[in-house]
Amino acid sequence: MFEFSVPMPYTKELIDEIETINHVVEKSKITSMYFALHFNSPDNPGFGQSRTSHPIIDTGFWMDLIKYTFEKGFDFVYLLNSPKSFLSEIKLFDIQLEKLDKLLNNLKEAGCNKLRVSNTQLMGYLIKNYPEFKLYASTSFEYSQLKQYIIFLEMFPEVVEIVPAFDCNKNFELLKNLKKINPNIEIELMVNEGCMRSCPLRMQHNLSIPMILTETFIKREYMYNPNFFLSLCDKYNKNYYRNICNPNLIYPWEIEKYSELGFKKFKLVGRNNEYFSKTGNKKIYEVYLKGVDDYKQIENEEYGNLNYYYSFVKTKIKEIRPYLTDINYFIKNGHLCSSICGVECNYCDNCAEELKKHVNIELRNIE
Repeated sequence: MFEFSVPMPYTKELIDEIETINHVVEKSKITSMYFALHFNSPDNPGFGQSRTSHPIIDTGFWMDLIKYTFEKGFDFVYLLNSPKSFLSEIKLFDIQLEKLDKLLNNLKEAGCNKLRVSNTQLMGYLIKNYPEFKLYASTSFEYSQLKQYIIFLEMFPEVVEIVPAFDCNKNFELLKNLKKINPNIEIELMVNEGCMRSCPLRMQHNLSIPMILTETFIKREYMYNPNFFLSLCDKYNKNYYRNICNPNLIYPWEIEKYSELGFKKFKLVGRNNEYFSKTGNKKIYEVYLKGVDDYKQIENEEYGNLNYYYSFVKTKIKEIRPYLTDINYFIKNGHLCSSICGVECNYCDNCAEELKKHVNIELRNIE
């Protein structure tokens, strides 16, 4: 059985909808949800990357939903996943820690004891002061070398799960060896993010998301202007063909290859644009899991249901799939990608050219 995690929806009715997906698939099950408070919430300590735009900032509302996820049989992980270093201003830092203590006590009362973290300073603080919480390492650490993981887990043996960096998804030599470091460590892989491959902005973008308390932040004013990073992303992402052929994506028909290596836990993203909570369209999760069962069940579905950054692509999956990259190529060569891509190897770009030659990508109006 493959286990999937998804963002926690914003109503009990939508949590119920997620539950229904588990009744129509066989090989997979959504077992866990994740969430972080809106960065304007008065109880947000500022250690996360919350991109939640929901107008309700009352903590009680969210804690009630967290309790409901447990009632429905799901696990839950709270996100304290900012890679930003601690504040140097003691007064503001003290405010953060007070809010963190209040938040963690609220989470314990709600039944949550799992935290997703991407700051080693915060991790050390939590280990010392809140040992009752289990620590999960966020993908936002962006570690891409095996030795980084080895040293990290030696420094923080309390960590029980890691999510490798998105760019590692097709580095099968790295993934195989990650399993050998410590067989007790759980590894979860992101499957459908769709962010640009080898993005040079990724870490700085994560650092820039409003996650620290400044005087402006305390006054509930937005500090973060996303235009700088998003404008650069948008220019790059206009090449739909190249980005649809992004090998970092793990398609449903590829899951079995990861299973052969012992990977059973996967993550469906969608928090940034809150697609499911805004539309109620559960296909962005359901189609993927049905595809794990049997590709034939989803071949006539829209491709956008497999890649949440390109959820506006209406072209059928069966039209696109023949021109996507072949996972077997990366099982053999994926560990070389970081060294030769774009110079000695143009395999993915060639796939994109073939896709462009044979398929007219149809887009939904996203104005």
